[in-house]
Amino acid sequence: MSSTDFSLSLRDVTPPAFARQQVQLRLLDLTDIHPFISGNKWFKLKYNLAAYQAAGKTCPLLSFGGAWSNHLHALAYAGYQAGIPTIGVVRGERPAVLSAMLQDAESWGMRLEFVSRAEYREKQSDIFISVLHERFGEFEYLPEGGSNALAVKGCMEIADALGNAADVDYLCCACGTGATLAGLIAAAPVATQVLGVPALKGADFLYDDIRRLLACSGYADSGRWQLILDAHEGGYGKITPRLADCIERFCLSSGVQLEPLYTGKLLLALEDLLAAGVFPAGTRLVMVHTGGLQGLRGMNERLALQLQRFRNSDNRQ
Repeated sequence: MSSTDFSLSLRDVTPPAFARQQVQLRLLDLTDIHPFISGNKWFKLKYNLAAYQAAGKTCPLLSFGGAWSNHLHALAYAGYQAGIPTIGVVRGERPAVLSAMLQDAESWGMRLEFVSRAEYREKQSDIFISVLHERFGEFEYLPEGGSNALAVKGCMEIADALGNAADVDYLCCACGTGATLAGLIAAAPVATQVLGVPALKGADFLYDDIRRLLACSGYADSGRWQLILDAHEGGYGKITPRLADCIERFCLSSGVQLEPLYTGKLLLALEDLLAAGVFPAGTRLVMVHTGGLQGLRGMNERLALQLQRFRNSDNRQ
């Protein structure tokens, strides 16, 4: 992961509703970076893997995620590619049939360890980490989502596509654990506001987590950022009819596929802000597509069902 064969660029994907209000929407698309180390995961893992290899370590890399975790999926492939053993601590009991994402991870050599949701909530506690060491021996700990100072360093490079652009009013990104947003905050041009749309319900804790990530990475908090906390559509993994419609409309108008856990909610939040008059005419938005399309394998049926419900609804606009 030390070399790159891609370049990031912006392209105009302004949907009709934005165009009518003279608001420009451009896309910074990370989906073509790598077929398996998807989107922002490439940047979050880049320096973590480099540090592991530079230290000459041979113990497993251990991290955390759910059944459809983009992070575990990317880590498993990166470990497979680099000859690094990996362990994925997965939230919940092992199902009779693994998700497609965990099937991939296991096929790439990741050892999966399923823990109860109560145990999983203790993933950052010293006691639980000690229990894991007793179970697995020595390992290199990587936080959930790969979110640490090295991930922030990598995610700063996402903003390179903006250069020193003075023509970006808002840089917008979905967020889960906050490292990607922290990297964008640290690297965004001085005239640019950063908007984060958490996928989780009750994600106000991310304000503290992002500030902590900035501090431990050695970057000043610019203060030019905010979180949109009410755009979760009911919580992580929830798909509503209007979310399915938003994703469908954007795909038809731009040719770009979004997924419902992160990037779909991001676009829907921007549509809601547009309707509320937050973006005056002339506003220039950049939306970061952080990847995760491999997870659509478990969501296409749900998306189709919710889209049909939207079409059958009397509340269509």
